Amino acid sequence: MAIMMSDLLRDLVEEVLIRVPLTSLRAVRLTCKKWNDVCKDGSFIKKHIVEAKKKQVMNEFEIIMMTDLKVYLMTVDLHSNVDPSMTLKGTLFSLKDDANHHHHQVDDIVRVFYCDGLLLCITRDLNSRLVVWNPYFGETRWIQPRDRYHIFENYALGYDEKKKYKIFRFVDDSYAYREEERICELELYSFESDSWKVVLLTVPPEWEIDYHHRGVSLKGNTYWYATNKNDKNDDVVFLICFDFTTERFGAPLPLPFNPCPTWDDIVSLSSAGEDQLAVLFQNVHTLRMEIWVTSKVEPTEISWNKLFLAVDMRQLIGFAFLSGTFFIDKKKNFAVVFDRDVGASYTRGIAYIIGNNGYFEKVDFGEAANQDCYPLVSSYVPSTEQITQLT
Repeated sequence: MAIMMSDLLRDLVEEVLIRVPLTSLRAVRLTCKKWNDVCKDGSFIKKHIVEAKKKQVMNEFEIIMMTDLKVYLMTVDLHSNVDPSMTLKGTLFSLKDDANHHHHQVDDIVRVFYCDGLLLCITRDLNSRLVVWNPYFGETRWIQPRDRYHIFENYALGYDEKKKYKIFRFVDDSYAYREEERICELELYSFESDSWKVVLLTVPPEWEIDYHHRGVSLKGNTYWYATNKNDKNDDVVFLICFDFTTERFGAPLPLPFNPCPTWDDIVSLSSAGEDQLAVLFQNVHTLRMEIWVTSKVEPTEISWNKLFLAVDMRQLIGFAFLSGTFFIDKKKNFAVVFDRDVGASYTRGIAYIIGNNGYFEKVDFGEAANQDCYPLVSSYVPSTEQITQLT
């Protein structure tokens, strides 16, 4: 009878905790050791992941937001029965440096990369320290780059077909004055071996990835928007994928835009669920914004669905986005684009809720503390992966 009561209590605890928003769960866990143990149990986390995905269907999204050199976890509600709106319910917690048990606040994150519930954060110090962070468990692993820091380096977090996690570092200094001065480096860090290795390129790539363009992780691999270096018209653009299993870049993958973007147009990538990519394109002259979603995407093959959203932004905001980081609600045909407000001299964080039916709403996040750090968002679902700080 005592065992049955114990099981019942465990079930009741799970039923209560499964309803607690992620933005409040950390505080709840700290109040009771038993509740903390339940929250860290793999079966409970899987249930929480299922609930998080159900909430996305109901227009409630957990998102990662980087702003003012910090990373936050927030809840966004999109109420679209009458008029959509967005409410930030609060932050879960921000990243702390747990190395050596000092618990220092980390306030100098310049880039963040999301992969299946894990975050790769790049700090601003001269050594470009890296930290992989599971926000659900609050666990971190700090990683020192193998060699040197370079201003044009790109990072990504992914995994191979055996679910072995790796960090990818890619530097291609296409701004070098002479070809012999060009730096082209590709390195991989293995979590399993805790070591870096250099991956040799047979020839330097004929394309380039602007280091301002963030990559997007999908099924363990990373996709970037790239341009052809050898094209004089600057209008040959495509996606490029780094495959973490083969540890190689794939062939260029086509984009759906016609005509292709030029160097000054806005192109931004986002995930659309677990197995689709979305891409935003805005022409800086006409201000027309298009969002497309893939019907199939693999490292060597891609196809696109019909146009998801097309809006004339000239009538709505009158200017082009600066970065255009975004996520979409496929069920209700809405997009939420995060940017800076041009009308306020780029000093305020803004989210634009845009619908196919002409709906438009502008949400002001207030004055930005750091004018050089533009909002960056990604949808978030908890991860069961435990990546701990090295001892």
